[in-house]
Amino acid sequence: MRWGVSHAVGTAAALLAYAAMDPLLAQPAVADPPLIDHLSGGSRPEKFLFFSGVDLWRNGRAGYGGMLWAPQGNLNKDGPLLRLFLSDDFERYDTPAQRFNSTIFRGSVMPGWRIKRGDVEIKVFTGLAVENRRLAPDNPADTLQGTHFGVQVAAELWWEPTRATMLAASASATTIGAEYSARVAAGWRLLDRFWAGPEVSISSDAYSTQYRVGAHITGFKTGTLEWSVAAGFVEDSFQRNGIYGRLGVFRRQ
Repeated sequence: MRWGVSHAVGTAAALLAYAAMDPLLAQPAVADPPLIDHLSGGSRPEKFLFFSGVDLWRNGRAGYGGMLWAPQGNLNKDGPLLRLFLSDDFERYDTPAQRFNSTIFRGSVMPGWRIKRGDVEIKVFTGLAVENRRLAPDNPADTLQGTHFGVQVAAELWWEPTRATMLAASASATTIGAEYSARVAAGWRLLDRFWAGPEVSISSDAYSTQYRVGAHITGFKTGTLEWSVAAGFVEDSFQRNGIYGRLGVFRRQ
């Protein structure tokens, strides 16, 4: 079976800095008992989740950042959410006669809803998306160059069948360029500090379809930051292949 991927996702964003700049964002301690699960957050209600990261492979690099906000004041309760996302993606395409460099900026603003039933947590989102694509050298026949607006939908699932195991899945699709992506990851709790296990993903647009298979570590904490890393093998419909690596950092507040 041939493995591959669509482009890696986009632009390293510094939104974590905003979380550190304003201590008023942190909510005062409440009477709720501290959570026992060290992989599930702190003992006070968390209203914001700031995230950023980078994604690298032989033919591309990307950075991304964003924020998840719970207007009701607690990310761990059912209710409305707002997700902001920005990314910047660079990819190289080689043809027998020409090398093309593609730069893609993506952004989205998506209201959503969180639902948790037992050990299953689901988040769903829908909203507006924008994309700006630049190609060098210029190709006038490329209809996706320039700025485009569309609708995006996304969903995330987190399930802990047992205290020692987890299953995560996510999917996203937009009306811009027939783009979609999906990822599934399984994990085992190690040293009561993080999750580790395999992951597979697919992403596609009007140009190519790519697949990945690899391994991840999720939920490793250092102070107020939470880290995730992943690495594995990537191949796409242009028969470009190689090793990918991804690093993400999160901060709840």
